[in-house]
Amino acid sequence: MNTLTTMPRILIEMSLARAMLLAAVTVTALFMAMTAMGSPPSRILIAGDSTASDYPVERAPQAGWGQALPYFTADGVTVINRAVSGRSTKSYIDEGKWDALLEMVQAGDLVLISFGHNDSRDDAPERYAPADGNYRDNMVRFARDIEALGATPVILSPAAHRLWEGPAMVETHGLYALNAGLAADEAGAAFIDLSNASLAYFESLGREPTKQDFLWLSPENANARFPDGVEDNTHFTELGACGVARVVALALSGLPDAQSRVSVEPTPGTGDADGRPVDVLECAASFPRPVP
Repeated sequence: MNTLTTMPRILIEMSLARAMLLAAVTVTALFMAMTAMGSPPSRILIAGDSTASDYPVERAPQAGWGQALPYFTADGVTVINRAVSGRSTKSYIDEGKWDALLEMVQAGDLVLISFGHNDSRDDAPERYAPADGNYRDNMVRFARDIEALGATPVILSPAAHRLWEGPAMVETHGLYALNAGLAADEAGAAFIDLSNASLAYFESLGREPTKQDFLWLSPENANARFPDGVEDNTHFTELGACGVARVVALALSGLPDAQSRVSVEPTPGTGDADGRPVDVLECAASFPRPVP
């Protein structure tokens, strides 16, 4: 006997409805589980020079903004810093470093691209890339290569030098900062004017205080690289690296493809007498220091 034919129609309809609902719930749960298992990790990759690169603990207090960026990223975000000291767009390509980075890129990645400090070295032909020539062309190429892999490029102009004239800092990157923006426009990529944004941050601190943010080391607090001390207005200490990383994170928080990857408070309050944000001080304090 077919039991379905002996059941009242209302019971048959209820049984079928329950079965369909159970099937829908099961399929949805399986889909969500498979999606979670197959979702690529959220990643930020960095291509750049010594102002962004990582430094070993023996070089403390020197640090790059890419090294500090993880402090300002959201939980679960991985930062892969491929910035290399002394590199320009030209030498980064010629040495195979760009191709090596492309091999690492996955669809959905965010790739930050910042060069310019070494491209301007017309005394070093292995690095030199004219601002409105090879530099701009290389930056366009970088952005398009990243987009072709299903990732999101962000072009950044180079971070500011510490050059003061009276009470104001001077923007020194000129045509390189300009052509970084023009390259982003040409490639249809997002652009962060890190030259002026970092300049504004450092200028807000004042002339003397920014010596703590750049690599000004006396013989008493020198590191192994500079045993007699150094006065360097290009490279950063942990304080400066964290300050620039915070500037980058704030800019990324305004980009739709990037905002979920960063975690930064727009107004965290000041943490010292010079006006540095409290999270910058916390970031700098998180760096390991050499064991005496």
